[in-house]
Amino acid sequence: MSPDGWVDECMTIGRIGMFNVIRANWKKWDLGKDGNLLNDLKNRGVDDTEALPNYHYRDDATLLWNTISKYVSTVINEFYGKP
Repeated sequence: MSPDGWVDECMTIGRIGMFNVIRANWKKWDLGKDGNLLNDLKNRGVDDTEALPNYHYRDDATLLWNTISKYVSTVINEFYGKP
């Protein structure tokens, strides 16, 4: 199945609907706010583990985010040094 067929088959809004959602939100998307997991969780009010326990997306994604961030920082500092 082609990627276009997969989107149309698996998403209720289909490929055209998906492109419309992207187009409608593209101009207001901000890398620092929306492209940063920790900021996104805070802005949506789902970052507090006591107020919202067992939110597995947040818990698992935060572990991955921190691991990737540590790895990338290590690689960058190794090649470019610290400022």
